[in-house]
Amino acid sequence: MIKQYSWGLLILRLVLGFSFFLHGFSKFDGGIENTSRWFESIGLPGILAYGVALLEVLGGFGLMAGLFTRFLASLYIIVMIVAIYKVRFSAGFLMGYELETMFLAVSLALAISGGGIYSADHALFPSRKVHEEMMQEHNAPFSP
Repeated sequence: MIKQYSWGLLILRLVLGFSFFLHGFSKFDGGIENTSRWFESIGLPGILAYGVALLEVLGGFGLMAGLFTRFLASLYIIVMIVAIYKVRFSAGFLMGYELETMFLAVSLALAISGGGIYSADHALFPSRKVHEEMMQEHNAPFSP
């Protein structure tokens, strides 16, 4: 069962990480100074644009690798809550914050579950409980 869940977590990590990477890259590609001015226009410190863009680019790679999954997902939860509240909420769900809500939900799932067994987190910091459960699954008799 752990392997099945881990395949799902891998897919979530890859898609969310790649999406955040692209969003962060576009902030730099479009001129981070423009993004910084836009942040200021909505009442956020302009310097925050640099932090968010770096989090999205570097954190996107980290998430795809499954490195510091829970930590990165927690930071993305904060970013998405602020994005929904400060930018998208007034437009309504379908035309406003639907995508941010999806990113928030996936980030929340990853913050709760971690990166799974197909992650750098598991390779670097293996869980004894997960190892024991995998051994039990491996040694369990076949039952249809």
